[in-house]
Formats: sequence, structure tokens, C-alpha cells
Amino acid sequence: MPGFELEQVDGVGGSGSPIHLPDGETVLGRGPFLGVNDKRVSRNHSILENHNGQLRLKPTHLNPCFIQTNIVASPQPLEKDQWHCLKEGDIFSLMPGKYVYRVRLKEEDQTLR
Repeated sequence: MPGFELEQVDGVGGSGSPIHLPDGETVLGRGPFLGVNDKRVSRNHSILENHNGQLRLKPTHLNPCFIQTNIVASPQPLEKDQWHCLKEGDIFSLMPGKYVYRVRLKEEDQTLR
């Protein structure tokens, strides 16, 4: 079953390395997981669920998350407390034009043991 990772595409904060998404629910927001320290981003901004090869995002804070059709498109707000399915190549952000991430399928380890 494929795994997922996030690629930060706006160059704001973060290390530039892919961010592995563990199975289950992960809280996204200000803190070490995404490397965000902007006080305009809540510590509990949204929930990202990685389950059975499906990835979905639920904004949980008054300030919404945003989805974009491509990196130069206008960010569109996502409805609070509603799950939104994500797939390979989808782009979402925690603020309009900031903390922008692209969903990537995780490369499987090809090493034989």
C-alpha cells in the first residue's frame, strides 16, 4: 500500500526535505512537525489522515486551510470540520500563499535484505 509525504513548495520555513506522513491521524499546525513557527498558524490548524492508501485533510481551526489546482492558482479555502480527499500532486496550504505543500507518493525502499 502506498505511503505519502509532503513536499514544501513555497520555501517558507521547513527544511526542504520531504515530510513523511505516518499512518493514522497527524495534527498539522505550528510546531516541529512542519517546522512552522508563525503565530498566525494554530498548533491545531488541521488534521491529516493517512489510512488504507487514502489521504484526507480536515481544517479544524477558525482560520482555514486552502487548496490550489497548481502552484500559481489562487488558494481556495476549505470548509472547517469537513474532510477533503487529497491525492498525488494536490497542493494545500495553511495560509493563503504560505506554508504550501504538495502531496507526493512516498518512494518505497528498494533495498533487498
